Amino acid sequence: MKIIKINSDNLEKKKIKEIIEIFKKGGVIIFPTDTVYGMGADVKNEETINKVYQIKNRPKDKPLILFIEKKEEILKFVQKISLSAQKLINDFWPGPLTLIFKASLSAPQSVVSKEGKIGIRLPAHKIPCEIIKGSRIFLATTSANISGEISPLNIEEISENLKRRVDLIIDGGETLLGEESTIVDVTFSPPLLIREGWLSREKIREGLKREGNILFVCTGNTCRSPMAEGFLKKMWPEDKDKVKISSAGTSTLMGLKPTELAVKALRERGVDIFSHRSTPLNRNLVEKADLILVMSNFHKKMVSEISSIKEGKIFLLKEFASGHKEEIPDPIGESLETYRQCAREIEREIRALIEKLT
Repeated sequence: MKIIKINSDNLEKKKIKEIIEIFKKGGVIIFPTDTVYGMGADVKNEETINKVYQIKNRPKDKPLILFIEKKEEILKFVQKISLSAQKLINDFWPGPLTLIFKASLSAPQSVVSKEGKIGIRLPAHKIPCEIIKGSRIFLATTSANISGEISPLNIEEISENLKRRVDLIIDGGETLLGEESTIVDVTFSPPLLIREGWLSREKIREGLKREGNILFVCTGNTCRSPMAEGFLKKMWPEDKDKVKISSAGTSTLMGLKPTELAVKALRERGVDIFSHRSTPLNRNLVEKADLILVMSNFHKKMVSEISSIKEGKIFLLKEFASGHKEEIPDPIGESLETYRQCAREIEREIRALIEKLT
């Protein structure tokens, strides 16, 4: 067993590289997080994952938690991200909140429960995040204690028995919060509180009760984004979460009418956007939105430049709704048939979006 002491405010690249090499070689490592000290391994290394269970004396029917480094990475591992989950992600990630989702087919089986669920957390601590960033290894984690014992807040509180059985201990000093993460199962509607940790039940309730906010973005806010807004307003189920649905343009003026062909193409599909008027994208819209769905990578870039409060909520519409990193072409200046094709494409993605969010 080896101990590496690291100052999380001044991470030494040489030490981080050494830690990553131990992970890659199948090592089990104890490390600090924002809540308590954790223990983990490469999520793809089944042999090492089994070792974690043995060391901790943890029942195999209690899956480990997946640590990620960016909010956007969640799309790889889950089938659905309900609007309730998206609100909690925006409010409390990175931080002391573990969310349980329905696992996707591409999720690592080592952290998927027999019910097909996966627990995911984005910690607010530089050390685990820097390890994931530098190695592209996602971590299968649990608290650094024998099952049933108190979770340690520093390396002195880790049992000697546990210390002797791991490959490395990272000493990052006292943990920031000193209490385990709160766990919420977002496969239920409303979400189910599984464990109350540092985040209180009241804080979770406050985050869930506010109205959701979905923003569509294109260039002029006269074709694609009003189409998406119109479809979602018409198709959003009345028995689901209350949500504000709007749209804006990255390069537009206030109050422009939608194009005649956009209006016609949607009327043919039972949606009326005649009264829509364009809105220029601004910082306030970006920061208030829970989910921002754009038509192209250019729009993604433009939204990102407006505000720093945007991580984990800006996606291509197709990327979020159906998992395809494809843009939706601008029909401006084209024929009615092109507008019809665009409308069909957006309607298909909105149906997939509703399936993903509800």
